[in-house]
Amino acid sequence: MKKNSSLKKLITFSFIMLISSSLFAQFGQLGQILSTGKDDAEKILEAYISPYANGMGAGLSAGWYNTAKSHKLGGFDVTFTLNAAIIPTSDKTYNPADLNLGDPGSGLTVDIGPGTSQTAAGKNQTGQQLNYYQDFEGNNIQIAQLNLPKGTGFAYTPVPMVQLGVGTVKETDIIVRYSPELDWGTGGKVGLWGVGVKHSIKQWIPALKRLPVLEMSLMGGYTKLTSTTGLNFQPSFYEGYADYIEEIPSYYDNQEMLLDVSNITANLLVSANLPIICIYGGVGISSSTANLQLNGNYPFPEVDPTSGQVNVTQGSALSDPVDISIKNSDGSVTKPRLNAGFRLKLAVVTLHFDYTYANYSIATAGLGVTLR
Repeated sequence: MKKNSSLKKLITFSFIMLISSSLFAQFGQLGQILSTGKDDAEKILEAYISPYANGMGAGLSAGWYNTAKSHKLGGFDVTFTLNAAIIPTSDKTYNPADLNLGDPGSGLTVDIGPGTSQTAAGKNQTGQQLNYYQDFEGNNIQIAQLNLPKGTGFAYTPVPMVQLGVGTVKETDIIVRYSPELDWGTGGKVGLWGVGVKHSIKQWIPALKRLPVLEMSLMGGYTKLTSTTGLNFQPSFYEGYADYIEEIPSYYDNQEMLLDVSNITANLLVSANLPIICIYGGVGISSSTANLQLNGNYPFPEVDPTSGQVNVTQGSALSDPVDISIKNSDGSVTKPRLNAGFRLKLAVVTLHFDYTYANYSIATAGLGVTLR
């Protein structure tokens, strides 16, 4: 129990040091996007969150290895690894005018301010203002006004974890990675797990068997990250527009955002293992998937068809309004990931650094203990 508590403190400290508090604040306010309606909220959330989801997916693909050499039977290593994906400049902003917001066919129109808005990885500055209007007998009734969320000013997605590799038969390592579920922000949690395998192919190639320094292997791995963020979007947001607001605060207490990101990767590894230093590299493929959900009840305005009065009631609320798959913009069979790094070994202690080149490039650092 004490060891697990220390592990949580170490990983939590890594998150706090590398992610600004503005990230938690921005994510906690994303419920306000629901004032745009279900369809528009999905478009805006996908544009805003995608760079972080893709960055997390890229980060999950890294840190699997720091040598191509497999352990002997019963050998093992325990390594604390920190992967930080670097979000490209092109993914720090988006243009809301390209999202086709509003629904003119049903009388719902939106005025969008000029310019571009920040994604989660963009600058910490306010996005464009959106003004939503509902047509009623030829008159446009304003039902909501909001500014698109700020960026966090943090263009990295750090992913800390602890990894265990154990040598089995035929120079094959079984790898398990884990980050205990951590509490962060207000009602937020994040954790991950993964499994992988590394197998030496040097043993099957006679020419390579004669080279004592050079190692070659194949590895593959799967990692899944799950995060929960508490939200708090109340009917009071509409006080300037709604004629009637039904006060049932407890009805909106179950709001949360769920973001699940998974990654699968396969790589060909090579390394030169010298007494103190190991130079290693890899080439492979990586593919990530992400799913974003907003669960709970969220207040939403409706225009009374007879009076034109704007009401916010329990009956007009949106329940579990968002469930989208976020497109993966990095790592496919047509875009290999290239990795290179080095490891220092002092007795049983190892320290390694590497860099992975891809659309979302990744810097990795790790500290571990290895035996056999």
